[in-house]
Amino acid sequence: MISGLSDGLSDIDRMLMRDTGMNLLTLGFRAIGADASEVDVKRFKAASVPITSGLGIIGGFSRSVADIVRDMGIDCFVTEHTDVWGFGEAIDRGADIILMADDEQYMAYSVAAGRYANNSFCTAAGYVEALRGAVGGLQGKEVFVRGAGRVGSNMVSLLCAQGARPIVADVIREKAEAVARANPGATAAEDLEEATAEAGLILNASPVPIPGDLIREGAVVSTPGIPHVYDEATLRKAKFIHDPLAIGTAPMVAQCIIYTMDKEREQ
Repeated sequence: MISGLSDGLSDIDRMLMRDTGMNLLTLGFRAIGADASEVDVKRFKAASVPITSGLGIIGGFSRSVADIVRDMGIDCFVTEHTDVWGFGEAIDRGADIILMADDEQYMAYSVAAGRYANNSFCTAAGYVEALRGAVGGLQGKEVFVRGAGRVGSNMVSLLCAQGARPIVADVIREKAEAVARANPGATAAEDLEEATAEAGLILNASPVPIPGDLIREGAVVSTPGIPHVYDEATLRKAKFIHDPLAIGTAPMVAQCIIYTMDKEREQ
């Protein structure tokens, strides 16, 4: 699913500018509540470490991550070695930020701060920010979150913080109800399909695409997740904001830069 991503980063930036008014760098920082114009990103260096554990190295992943970081204006290299050796190599070569992923976790690590940014939160933040940009703000607006897992629950919390009115649904209704209870101002939908069909603003945090007959004409759908497969007829009905990796990666990098700068101010 990420094959060819490195060659399409300019297309992602064009899509984001067209649909959200932000490029990848701006979106990444805004997603975590920061302003990219106040940061000299060029002074930072990043490394992408291939990981062999579990199901093994994802073909093209480390290169794609490095290209995303470079697209943000930050020097980034892929380590020659993997796993722990690769992590050590990244530090030896002066990386400020180290990105790596296994079967369970994708993270960016700030070497100076000793803190990491988690992809579940940062993906949620990136796609909420993309939706905010696309519709000119979320205050008071009803937003349907489809999926109540790690990404979806973070989306609901972020929406509540922006004054939106999130409605959350999941195939396991109890999960949606638990997320709604944990976030005052959120509600759990009675019926997943009915709520989807009625929604004008959708954050799809489920691992499956929304059936075309459930998407409302003119809806705005901000949709992370792999696979992302919508037919052409469905894509014509709604505005879709999606990419396989970059919108979730950019806030991770931005968060680690802020962690590093905070640490520098402490010293």
